Amino acid sequence: MPPLRDVGLLSGTVSGSSSVGWLVGKNESGTISHAYSTGSISGSSGYVGGLVGQNHGGMISQAYSTGHVTGGADYVGGLVGINALCSISQVYSTSTVSGSGSFVGGLVGWNGSEISQAYSTGSVTGGAANVGGLVGYNSDGAISQVYSTGSVSGGGDYVGGLVGRKEGSTIRQAYSTGRVSGSGDDVGGLIGRNEGGEISQSYNTGDVSGGTTSVG
Repeated sequence: MPPLRDVGLLSGTVSGSSSVGWLVGKNESGTISHAYSTGSISGSSGYVGGLVGQNHGGMISQAYSTGHVTGGADYVGGLVGINALCSISQVYSTSTVSGSGSFVGGLVGWNGSEISQAYSTGSVTGGAANVGGLVGYNSDGAISQVYSTGSVSGGGDYVGGLVGRKEGSTIRQAYSTGRVSGSGDDVGGLIGRNEGGEISQSYNTGDVSGGTTSVG
């Protein structure tokens, strides 16, 4: 896909089934910069994002989303539903995010690459597991200089103020301040479940409540 630069969409509504984004439904190795969306996005299935539904390869920088994002299944994010092999930097989302399935995040639902200089402030609600204020599930992607301030609520396991579930990745210079609640196991103010990797210079200040075990 050719680069997308200096493009924005104001207000309005975008709706579809799967791979729904206000700017791009599915981005394959394209570069997106200086882009924004301010409308409402909904997908009856998965892969729904405020800017991009599915993102594979390329780069996203200097972009934001300020609308409402709703997904009827997995992989729902305020900016990107699922992100793989694509660095994301200098971005933010103030969108309210709601997904009925797993992998729901204030910025990215499922992430597998680097995220830096980013934040999310909208409330996040997920109906199942892996729900986070910034990222629902993070797999081997370094996260740095980020924060989230919105409330987070998950209907299953692995709910975190910043990241719901983190696997083998590093997080540094990060914080979360929103209230976190989950009905399952592994609910945390910063991270719901940590599976390896370093965490440094990071903290949370929000209240945390959970339904079963491993709440903190």
